Amino acid sequence: MCGVDTSGNKAKHTERLCAVKPLEDNLAFELVDGKETWHPRWKGNIDDEVNAQFIKAVINRVQQNEEVSLISLDDCVLVLTLIFDAATSRQERQGGDQRP
Repeated sequence: MCGVDTSGNKAKHTERLCAVKPLEDNLAFELVDGKETWHPRWKGNIDDEVNAQFIKAVINRVQQNEEVSLISLDDCVLVLTLIFDAATSRQERQGGDQRP
């Protein structure tokens, strides 16, 4: 969903996800070859408008995949795990929770 190459190990996936930069003008995604490529705001809060849209899109993708195949659900769980790991990794590098 973020245009990240999924080859390699979990650490590489996390690194690639962390490298996804937010778009200007508070846009959540861009169309690349007719597909949505999402740009969550990793440094923002989970309830940031762009992040909320991204989470909703992930949930919708999980629901769609669940209807098609349980194997696809595993792929979405992997994406959510990578997102969580990326956020945790960023937080650890910055010395913990940065919320006011």
